[in-house]
Amino acid sequence: MKFLLGILVCLILIGGGALAFVKTGRATIAASTPPDVLDRVAISAKVHAVARGAAGLNVQIPSDAAAAKRGWEHFDDNCLPCHGAPGVKAAEFAEGMNPHPPDIDGPVVQHYSDAELVWIVKNGIRATGMPGFGVNHKDEEIADLVAWVRHSPHLSPDERKAISAAAPGEHHHHGEGEEHEGGEGHEHGAAEHAAPPSPAPHHH
Repeated sequence: MKFLLGILVCLILIGGGALAFVKTGRATIAASTPPDVLDRVAISAKVHAVARGAAGLNVQIPSDAAAAKRGWEHFDDNCLPCHGAPGVKAAEFAEGMNPHPPDIDGPVVQHYSDAELVWIVKNGIRATGMPGFGVNHKDEEIADLVAWVRHSPHLSPDERKAISAAAPGEHHHHGEGEEHEGGEGHEHGAAEHAAPPSPAPHHH
């Protein structure tokens, strides 16, 4: 009985300490905070939550070139500023994001299963800047986007060149009255987007 009472007291103390930590404003919420134990816990929670959310999903990701091209168009409109693309840097603001959006062709993203990628794109991950696209995209559109994500590590030189040319130009902050890099006709450094060449069919 004393043992159970001791456990109960410990839980109350831990809960009270956690509440005080939050209520006194000592919880670190700044995006500029270096990675800490809370980040490691959050990453582990994310991986397991995504796996559970995607469990049982029956998804079919198309592997044809047309699907990947359609997926690029959605990625270009919605994802490129945060994630960048092979050969294309993310927007300047993405440098200040915490957690930092992973490279789309890198191991963090490519390690997920197709079902997990679909779940992430459709539902998003709160408190990360990753929105849920299921609110305004059909399942078929999400599947196309994932098709392009899967194809991204295998882009041909011509595809990389076309994507780089289609991406918005970079710009930097200057003193008042100075022009942005790129001169006139490039408001906010944005260049007109164009679809890259159709990728070759790929397989998962």
